[in-house]
Formats: sequence, C-alpha cells, structure tokens
Amino acid sequence: MIFVDTDVFVIDKLFPQDHRHRENRLFLEKTTDKATSIYNLLELCGIASFALTTAELTMLFTGFHQQYDLRVLYPRILRPSPDDQIQYQISKIFEKICLRMNYPDAQILLISEEYNCSDLVTWNTKHFEGRTYLSVKTPAQIMKELER
Repeated sequence: MIFVDTDVFVIDKLFPQDHRHRENRLFLEKTTDKATSIYNLLELCGIASFALTTAELTMLFTGFHQQYDLRVLYPRILRPSPDDQIQYQISKIFEKICLRMNYPDAQILLISEEYNCSDLVTWNTKHFEGRTYLSVKTPAQIMKELER
C-alpha cells in the first residue's frame, strides 16, 4: 500500500497552477492501493478551510476516500486500555521527534509504519528520508517506476 502525504492533495485541490500539478494528478489517477491517515485528511481540511465554504469542506471530508479511491487510516489500537494506548502512541511519536521531525510528520509516519506501507509519497522527501524504513518517493518518482 502506498501512503500519500498531505502536500500531494494540497497541490491537487488548491494549487492547479503549481508546476508539479500535472505529475501530481497523474500519480493520483494512475496509482492503486493508496492510503493516507486521518491526520493528513484533517491537515488538508485545515489548509482548505481558508479557501472553501463550510459545505465544500464537509464534502471534502466526507467524500475524500471515494474521490481519491484510497483508504483513510486511523491509529491502530494495540494496547488493552486507553491510557496504555495513549502512552504507547506518545512514546512512539516522541521516538520520531528525536529523529528531528516535527509533530505532525512524526504522527503521520507512525501510522504509515503501523500499516506496513511500502512507500511514503510526498513532495517533501527531506522530512522523512533517513527517519523510516519505508521507501520515500515523490509522485514523479512513482510515475517513472510505473512507466517501466
């Protein structure tokens, strides 16, 4: 499963004039078995809230998985109690922060690893490279691989 970072959706939804938009759109249309996290979706909605009406924002949130033909991943519940789960999540996120990551990226990376995604696709590869065992690629790199 390919994990898609927020910036890919931001370019698609809000920046059609961006020089990467065409490659970005092709990636979203041609790849299958894609996912993103609930945190990425909320981040996208927060960014889009400045440009969309409440109705448009609600449609984006509720229809997102269908529009992009992907799964929205939630943190896995791995511990027997809510307190244990919260402590576990915090400790894992802090481990990522110690690798010099900001909190949102650490949270996103944790979910992509929990679901054993094969690739993490982002235009901000420098935020994740060397901090995960996942293959970190841009949409353009994925498209080149698909062409082979």
